[in-house]
Amino acid sequence: MLVYRASRKARAAFDPLDASASVARDGWRFNDKRSAILYAAQVQSLAILEVVSRPGWSNLAELTIAAIAVPEGSVLSLEDLGLLLPTNWNVRPAGPNAQSIGGELLKAVDRAATEGRLICGVRVPSVISTTDFNLLLDPRQREQYRVTNWTRRAKDPPQTPSRYRRW
Repeated sequence: MLVYRASRKARAAFDPLDASASVARDGWRFNDKRSAILYAAQVQSLAILEVVSRPGWSNLAELTIAAIAVPEGSVLSLEDLGLLLPTNWNVRPAGPNAQSIGGELLKAVDRAATEGRLICGVRVPSVISTTDFNLLLDPRQREQYRVTNWTRRAKDPPQTPSRYRRW
């Protein structure tokens, strides 16, 4: 399965398998500062949207997007892991009950490993796009992940010459 991560950084400075930012400050929506998690998107457009919706977009020249291969069948649903999505999962700031999902994922990964099963992540809803999903991946398993493609997107793509426009 392919998942996507986008960054404001140039390719040379962007490690799409680095989860260190997820434990900066107080963690993110689905993890606290004790549980590093690699956030990814199920579709490329959501990965882009997650970056451009943050402050500073007007000063950005380009985005770098990485497509990452994750083993098929290794990303499960919350239900598969016996986890419930808290009713306040989408409020700001993120509540501790939503942030506990990352730690619960890591515990489920460890339990599965003792049983000889591979779990790399869990699918969670996106706050930004109600029809798309983010993926929380276990960064301790980065050897299971492989960057398969890099894409650079300019903020303002070149304009089509007027002679080619239909309107």
